[in-house]
Amino acid sequence: MKRKFMISACLGWLWMLFSLLLAFVWADEITCVIPAVYVWWVIIGIALLPGLLMSTMFFSNLLHSKLEEYPDTDENTTVLMCAHNEEKSIAKAITSILNQQYNGHICLIVVDNCSTDSTKQEILRFINPSLNNRLIKYIFCDKEGKANALNLGLKMVCTPHFITVDADTYLEKGAVQKIMNYIVSNNSACTAGNLFVDNVTGSITAKMQIYDYLLSIAAIKRFQGSYKSTLVAQGAFSAYNTHAVRDLGGWQNVLGEDIVLTYQLLKSNFSSTYEPCAVGYTCVPQSLNGLYNQRKRWAIGMLEGLCDVPPWRQGNIFSRHFAFVNLSVIYLDLAFMFGFIPGVILAFLGYYYLVGFPTLITLGLCILLYYSVYLYQKNLKIPFKNSLLGLICFLLFFQPVQSMAALHGYFIRLLQKKGEWK
Repeated sequence: MKRKFMISACLGWLWMLFSLLLAFVWADEITCVIPAVYVWWVIIGIALLPGLLMSTMFFSNLLHSKLEEYPDTDENTTVLMCAHNEEKSIAKAITSILNQQYNGHICLIVVDNCSTDSTKQEILRFINPSLNNRLIKYIFCDKEGKANALNLGLKMVCTPHFITVDADTYLEKGAVQKIMNYIVSNNSACTAGNLFVDNVTGSITAKMQIYDYLLSIAAIKRFQGSYKSTLVAQGAFSAYNTHAVRDLGGWQNVLGEDIVLTYQLLKSNFSSTYEPCAVGYTCVPQSLNGLYNQRKRWAIGMLEGLCDVPPWRQGNIFSRHFAFVNLSVIYLDLAFMFGFIPGVILAFLGYYYLVGFPTLITLGLCILLYYSVYLYQKNLKIPFKNSLLGLICFLLFFQPVQSMAALHGYFIRLLQKKGEWK
């Protein structure tokens, strides 16, 4: 594991040195027009550092491209599903649990967190004592907040491992088997599943998120998971070691409760992993405003995790490295918004001061990385949706929305404001 990381890092730094040679020529041409401090701040933030991070991830994922298989387990397990006004989607989520191809017993605990719609009625109609090897329990949580609902459900877990699934996420029929095989065989504290987008009909915003989940998020989780240091075991679909989570007191009442919990597990020297073959399909925001608010919450959650467990307090060298990379994302978002965007505007006006040939090389590396991840996901032979329009919009417009929302989230967190349930 360490050897592959060192090989990937060395190749990444070779790319960095090559880029730096080009950058000196580039900077020398424009520092007579623009202050040198700003020029280098932009070059590092939009070309050199992204190139280093992407190339290291690219080479590491190539070295870990082989799909691992693990023996089937039939260990009894529990699924925790928290719901707040999910009457439209929860039936599909529950049905996917009941239809899992898993030989072990599955106890589905659905926690209704102060719903005011027909969520309760939708849950109760699935409760059937005669279900073979499946049990559904309904709980009402009268304290608002997803962490409160999760902690209430955790008290009822009686199995060595449990799985969290969001009420707007449904699982591929072999997902429970795959994620349980992985967490049991590897003795992980938590294992993140692989999420694809479900609801893409009619919305360009939803269609471009196909490729954020399929390419960006999947690539990062594969990279981190290869070194048992996945920084986010997302609440939408992840498996956990019950004893490890209880020892930490469960989830904190924060906006990024899943992020903070993962950071705490890593700090305690537990392993956090990723199983790409365990697939769930999740509903994503259909509107641009919904996407903006979601990514704003994610940025707040990332800062919550970094504040609760700073990078230098992480449990091992790999989790420390990835936490420092997460910290650098703040700088990358600033450089993108106040370096790359102005550079693109200047380039359209014929002034290639900030966006030029070295930037195109970094973009080329990004596309190569995305293509390799796409082929890897396709090799899983689990269906996912495609959209040419969504891909084009993702490449052209997604990052500005992401960075703007993230900066907004960082600002909110610095002001110590609280966010909403979801």
